[in-house]
Amino acid sequence: MTAESSPLPVPITLVLPDGQTIGRVRLYERQQLDSGLWMYRVGVPLWQTALGGGAEPAEYSTWVTSEQLRPIPGVDLSLVPTVRRATNSTPTRTRWAWVLDRRRAGRAAAVVHAAGCQLASDKSRVLNTEAALDALARPGSSACPACDAAEVLLPILHHGQNQGGTPYDDG
Repeated sequence: MTAESSPLPVPITLVLPDGQTIGRVRLYERQQLDSGLWMYRVGVPLWQTALGGGAEPAEYSTWVTSEQLRPIPGVDLSLVPTVRRATNSTPTRTRWAWVLDRRRAGRAAAVVHAAGCQLASDKSRVLNTEAALDALARPGSSACPACDAAEVLLPILHHGQNQGGTPYDDG
């Protein structure tokens, strides 16, 4: 798709972890993962330090779940580009699932993968999100960069360390 034919972003409300909302962020696309979970790419308008001092407008782009979004009355969300999983894919799950590959001979550390990651061993242990974050907080553990684990879990882990704390339904 060229920049000329790219659809314009749609405004939507973003709900922050502490419950505050940002009233008009930009919703660019929605995508259904193999697990069935829908993820939404939003752009959050912010300020950044400009070269030579001062501040200039910028946009922070990230993927969020439907639980972190609220539609704005009167906004047509059908305009958002949508990528659905194939109809013969696995059934929809309502929560993230993770697996932990423990340290073994020849491996330096434990690795957290998204459930279904092809790099996870058949001896991996299933974890919920909280347990996956706890595992990643241990020295020597890492998140798999080949699946959703690094992209989803590491920002949450870093946010919790920095802060001292731990929808829109597409159907």
